[in-house]
Amino acid sequence: MNTLKAKIIVFFLLSTFLIFTALSVLILKMERENRIDDLTGLLHHISSEIITDHLDSARPDADLRYLNRIELIRTLSADKALSNPLFKVISDPSLTKLPRNTISVTTKLSNGYYFLIASDTRIIDKNLGRLAMTLYLLFFGGLSILTLFFYLILQKLLQPMEQLAQACTTIDLEKGPVHFPLSSASVEIQGLGSALQSLVDKIAFLRDKERLIFKETAHQFKTPLAILKARLYHYALDPNADKEKFLQQANTDIGKLLKYLKELLIVQESQVAEDEPSAMVDVESLIVDASSYAAPLLQRKRQTLNLGKGGSFSLTTHRHSLKKLILTILENCINHAPEESAVTITLDPSEYRIVFCNRINDTDTSPLFNSNLGLNIIRELSQLLNIDVTIERADGRFLLSLNCIRAL
Repeated sequence: MNTLKAKIIVFFLLSTFLIFTALSVLILKMERENRIDDLTGLLHHISSEIITDHLDSARPDADLRYLNRIELIRTLSADKALSNPLFKVISDPSLTKLPRNTISVTTKLSNGYYFLIASDTRIIDKNLGRLAMTLYLLFFGGLSILTLFFYLILQKLLQPMEQLAQACTTIDLEKGPVHFPLSSASVEIQGLGSALQSLVDKIAFLRDKERLIFKETAHQFKTPLAILKARLYHYALDPNADKEKFLQQANTDIGKLLKYLKELLIVQESQVAEDEPSAMVDVESLIVDASSYAAPLLQRKRQTLNLGKGGSFSLTTHRHSLKKLILTILENCINHAPEESAVTITLDPSEYRIVFCNRINDTDTSPLFNSNLGLNIIRELSQLLNIDVTIERADGRFLLSLNCIRAL
């Protein structure tokens, strides 16, 4: 019973019943008023004819029961136009009390008295009861047929939603792209299908990205782990192995593994939080703030950080995520710049561009970043912030540009 289809049908039945009941009450009320008006008109006609042709005495104490036997009254009673007719000659109409549900007509006589003729509404009420029963029988018969057609139409309209539900329960992302059935669906169901399609596409994209990161991580970890294992095996078999050299080489291998592990953790955190608000950010002040965090790294390699004074510009973006992006780039620049060198950050307000520049160490044979994971971090976080990344390597220098025009 707790289904959308059942709720819609119940709502349809209740609404239809209430509307019909209101219409029936209105129809019966109007019909009763019309019949009472007809009875009142008939009593006026009978009163005029009786006064003219059949009224023998016009005294208040006169016995008028004989009027029930005249042909006119007997005919109207037989035809059920009158019910329990009553005849009286009265002196004051305001002092006369009649039974409930009685319609009366009073006519003034020539001698100053009044002739009263009345009829109750028992036959009218009985006929209205039959009319009400007929209306309800017709209503329930018509409602049954209408409900059947309504159910069939509702079944047709909700079939695409049932197809969507079935597709969601049987979905298998391993078999490739999933497309939800939206044949002959309404605009609302098409919107739901499009939203589900977008959600599934996003899940598939994140799954593929996770696999790519896992594959890249496995590749990055495989080589140093294999080298470290070989060193341990060689050291265990060679009793004359140089311990200090072994420890130095092992520490280098472990350092690479820790660096890769650090980058992997950063990948997990390189997402813009859904609840992170956007705000107007001054880029120069943000870079100065981020540079203070990088000061220990600069001091370790006796490097300096130069911020070009070409002017600043502002962006409406996620401040925390942009700061994380700048710190990640700055850390990679420091790691691959030679000791006692300078890392330069230049701002171009006219092009809304941030350019990082560092001299590449001549003895550095590693990639531009600690690993491909580091590059993936920067590209992914830049994409989330709607920023384009451009990378160049020329004349012994490494240039990375953040083009922020799309982020405006």
